[in-house]
Amino acid sequence: MSTEASPPENSDTPPPTGTITVLLVDDQRIIGEVVRRMFLDQPDIRFHYCADGTQAVARVQDINPDVILQDLVLPEIDGVELVRQYRAQECSRTTPVIVLSAAEDAATRTRATEAGANEFMVKPPPKAALIERIRALLGSA
Repeated sequence: MSTEASPPENSDTPPPTGTITVLLVDDQRIIGEVVRRMFLDQPDIRFHYCADGTQAVARVQDINPDVILQDLVLPEIDGVELVRQYRAQECSRTTPVIVLSAAEDAATRTRATEAGANEFMVKPPPKAALIERIRALLGSA
């Protein structure tokens, strides 16, 4: 495991009304930092980060995100399996999931979609496109 610090999250205070809570699950801390910085000028988006895929379901239950950004390749658990686990939980059954993957092939997209992912983006995604998709999925575009 890397000794790098995790990208900082927003404070643990409850989000104000109209705030979008985003959870990124990705073991690559650099991706966590890149995505965190994308949201710095978005005052209505609260960013949370989980580097350990084995803790992702618990984090989802804890913070109840509005959107989950999910990496597919994790060291101890498959990202597609995590999407299935989110869909099996009452708290995240309908939470939009955007899969972020370095792989662009159709088979990978199909696996993610069949597991319940709403969107698929190559990582790191362009800032404007990611923010647009998050807002569109939540009907706040």
